[in-house]
Amino acid sequence: MLKTILIDDEPIILEGLQKIIDWESLGFEVVATAQDGIEGLEKIKKFKPEVALIDIRIPGIDGLTLINKLKEEKVNTKIIIISGYSEFEYAKEAIELGVESYLLKPVDPYLLQQKLEKVKQKISQEIELQKMMHTTQELGLEKVIEKLLLGTFEANEIDYFNGFYKLSLPWKKYQVAIVTFYNKGNQKFMEDRIFRFKSEVDGFLKRNKCGYTTVVNNHICILFKDFWYPFNSKSINILKENLMRIAGSQVIISIGSEVNDYNLIKKSFEEANRLLENRFLLGYKGIIYIGECKEYEKNRENKFNDKEYIEKLVMAIVLNGFDSINQILEKKTENLLYSDMSEEDVKINFLNFYIETLYKLLQDNLYKPVVEKYLCREILKNLYMQQTLTELKSLIKFYFVSLADEISKIDPKSFKRKIAEFIEKNYFADIKLEIIANAFGYNSSYFSKLFKKIFGENFTIYLDKVRIEKAKAFLKEGYKVCETSKKVGFDDVDYFCSKFKKYVGLSPKEYKEQIKK
Repeated sequence: MLKTILIDDEPIILEGLQKIIDWESLGFEVVATAQDGIEGLEKIKKFKPEVALIDIRIPGIDGLTLINKLKEEKVNTKIIIISGYSEFEYAKEAIELGVESYLLKPVDPYLLQQKLEKVKQKISQEIELQKMMHTTQELGLEKVIEKLLLGTFEANEIDYFNGFYKLSLPWKKYQVAIVTFYNKGNQKFMEDRIFRFKSEVDGFLKRNKCGYTTVVNNHICILFKDFWYPFNSKSINILKENLMRIAGSQVIISIGSEVNDYNLIKKSFEEANRLLENRFLLGYKGIIYIGECKEYEKNRENKFNDKEYIEKLVMAIVLNGFDSINQILEKKTENLLYSDMSEEDVKINFLNFYIETLYKLLQDNLYKPVVEKYLCREILKNLYMQQTLTELKSLIKFYFVSLADEISKIDPKSFKRKIAEFIEKNYFADIKLEIIANAFGYNSSYFSKLFKKIFGENFTIYLDKVRIEKAKAFLKEGYKVCETSKKVGFDDVDYFCSKFKKYVGLSPKEYKEQIKK
């Protein structure tokens, strides 16, 4: 209960004030009353009430004089004055002396209740602030910075700590950055050394006179003062490089927006925290800035057909095409970067892409012994343990390029022989590239490039040459030109003749005559 004293020279007023509201339910207790200023001053000194209601016109010493004496003696009682309309000038003077409020007679119960609630709230805030003042040394500057980041300070608290720690608020600009360290081997070791790393950051801030640090959830949080990214990007990059050198591990700095009001520090801190949650996707440069990440939001509709690109990737690996492997993995990474997936889902998605590509390669027995090595538990675990999407992409690229190199060294003769035998047996049929590609389990685009790599010429030319050689044999045996044409798969005799002359240098008829001679 908050102790209250009522001072008025009219007994009926005093009695009415005690009855017009329920003091107790509001959290107040009327501990005394007085009918003149001298008695009122004595009782205030004796009871030390939190609140006093004082009439301006009272005998002994008037209300204004009483309030002045209380101020001189530094009595912390909150004053609500009571006055009539004719005493309004006195009321204004009392307000200038720092009274909480004033009420006109006759006193409105509702207004009195409102004024008391307001005073009660102010007293409560002052009590909290008083506690804070007593524990300032224990709280420390770092805790103050943490409360600024979290936005848990009241305005009067900020004013107090601003003065105590000489923070020189307000600043022109504020920006929050969060520094995180990663060590694949021993994350606990990194956490134990966090204060060693913090001292490096503190030194940087002190040299540049640009902010303060605190540690929240094992992350170093920086509140920059009139120093912001990207304007000061060069300096912040140097800080990141120094921290990486000292820590011997990856460092990621996530940075929220620069703001121009300390009430918005919390917004910048929350942005930096959100970015930290996306460090796997966005942390490839070591610095993640909210301003640069807005581009990612625009590109979330970017589509990527896994099945289509797996086909292309298989072809690129077999043909040892480094550029194609790189381009496909860059597109896949970009697709995941713009996705709204969690770190876990991104890793699983990329690993599935890797595994499905290898399974596609396993369909060819020629490559099976080599491909199986890249599906071992150790490699898959290593991929899953990568700290950023860029690192994961780079490692997958390394494995695919290594696999492509190994495949290029495999003797392709047996595969070439199988294709040649197939054509030898079916040259007379209407065999198109799509048909033979399907027979060997490949799509036509991939098979076309694979065929040219193995045979040194494209499929159509090779098939034409086989057919012309067969035609020469039939013509030697005495078959007519039209019969030979059909036997080697040409329905159009004129077309057959033009092809024959192209490769032999003679028409079929001329060739037959030459044989006779």
